[in-house]
Amino acid sequence: MNTNTKKKKSRVGLIILLILILAAIAVVVLNPFEQQLAQLTGEPETEVSLLSVKTKPVSIDSLQGFIQVNGDVVDRQSIDIYPENVGKLTYMSVKVGDRISADQVFARVDPSRPGANFKEIEVKSPVDGTVLAVHFSTGSTVSQQTALIRIGMLGDLEIETAIPERYVGKIGVGTQARATFQAYPDEEFSGVVTRVSPVLNPVTRTLTIGIDVEDPNQLVKVGMFPSVVLHTETVEDALIIDRASILYEGSQAYVYTIDNQDVTRRKNITLGLVVEDLVQVTSGLSSDDRIVIQGQTLLTDGVTVRVVD
Repeated sequence: MNTNTKKKKSRVGLIILLILILAAIAVVVLNPFEQQLAQLTGEPETEVSLLSVKTKPVSIDSLQGFIQVNGDVVDRQSIDIYPENVGKLTYMSVKVGDRISADQVFARVDPSRPGANFKEIEVKSPVDGTVLAVHFSTGSTVSQQTALIRIGMLGDLEIETAIPERYVGKIGVGTQARATFQAYPDEEFSGVVTRVSPVLNPVTRTLTIGIDVEDPNQLVKVGMFPSVVLHTETVEDALIIDRASILYEGSQAYVYTIDNQDVTRRKNITLGLVVEDLVQVTSGLSSDDRIVIQGQTLLTDGVTVRVVD
């Protein structure tokens, strides 16, 4: 084979390689515009790969805000009993849960000290009730500043809880509540706020409130530790969407909707009440919109998608 033949074959191979490269470039560059060109010219579209998304219609419903806290069941009619003298506790006859009667002697205090012996002083209950707490045992030194026991009448129980400062404006006398107890996991107890402290705790920045609970069967006991849901504001006929469908550009919230041709439309929205995974939309949407709830992070405005609901 002579030199000229080799050169011709080399040129032919180079030309073929260039043609293949140009064809590849044409496919990469022109393919994204094929769908838009077909829409403009009215020609049938060639099959393209579309992004799959899931959608959900905007719902209209009432939205109930709430605050969830823990509380303690206390007796509003409870009293602490103090000794009249400093001394050594020599006798204590009651324990937590015992019934106690008015004028019953339940403790004795010996006020004696080195070099001076005195008669023991009896400590009596001023009322009928139930012992809620015993703070000292026999042999302890007590004084007039330390309560020996707490007595409750157990006829006027309430749940006492503290709410963070940021919620103070949403809670007041008459606020509805629901309470659940570990002892009764399948039962809810309705309640209402009947007492609101006039001051905040300066250390915890919380406000103490009292809640009356409906308990016709007297299942609730002093010392129980319930979980309490306090109902705050209610919005009627709210436009509601899933919180997960919302995207943000800076502080601007927006979502993607799908029109009748499965084309995306970006819509800026204003948010209202947020309750767990649901959000109220106060502007930017209408009741007949469908919101993209999955796949929205890959979208741009005006893109045709495949809906796989």
